[in-house]
Amino acid sequence: MNKKTGMSTLYISICVVLLYFIWPYFISAILSGFNITGDVSLYSRLIANFLLLLLIVVIYLESIKNDFKKLRKDFKKLYFKAGKIFLIGFILYTVVSAVVVELVPNGLNESVDSLLHIYDKTPFLLLLSTVVYYPIIEELVFKKTFKDFIKNKWMFIIITAFINGAFEIMLSYTSVINLINIIPAIVFYGMLSYIYYDTDNIIVSISFRMMYNLIPCIGALLNIALILF
Repeated sequence: MNKKTGMSTLYISICVVLLYFIWPYFISAILSGFNITGDVSLYSRLIANFLLLLLIVVIYLESIKNDFKKLRKDFKKLYFKAGKIFLIGFILYTVVSAVVVELVPNGLNESVDSLLHIYDKTPFLLLLSTVVYYPIIEELVFKKTFKDFIKNKWMFIIITAFINGAFEIMLSYTSVINLINIIPAIVFYGMLSYIYYDTDNIIVSISFRMMYNLIPCIGALLNIALILF
């Protein structure tokens, strides 16, 4: 990669990250300006989110196409390698989470339940957001953008895991004690970063995150169904 190409890649990465963080405020300002609330607001945000996702996919379209080609060629090899990393990472994540809960039982995110209640009447939005939108866009924003200019393996894993984990905790922050959750979050996202770096295929890390998110999402949907019916 020459210097000019490297700088261009860095600028694109910075623009993508800034766009991801600015977009929600931009959409909120528009909805507030038109006094749009309730279910209409939820659906409007979903549409806006997928427009953002489409834009970022278009930006990285050539790279995504190449990853699909590599995936078709080495499907078993890539998923076998990723599967081993995921298994070890998930065990470590489970152990760390259990230790955090044992040491700080009140440190769990209290906002998770309230977040799920937003989707009580619109469970389809929960499914789309959790299983489709966030796995794709966050892997592109927090993994793809950084791997394009951070070439050191462990530096990439540590930086991306910390940023993604910190972002998740920031979204669900309710008190200082909740910050303890950044530890298992870093372990989880570090595992996904490891998968992406070792496979060099963003589709693989996206699919593993989708599969992981699908399980609690199904549980949440069943819980919502019990409440409704």
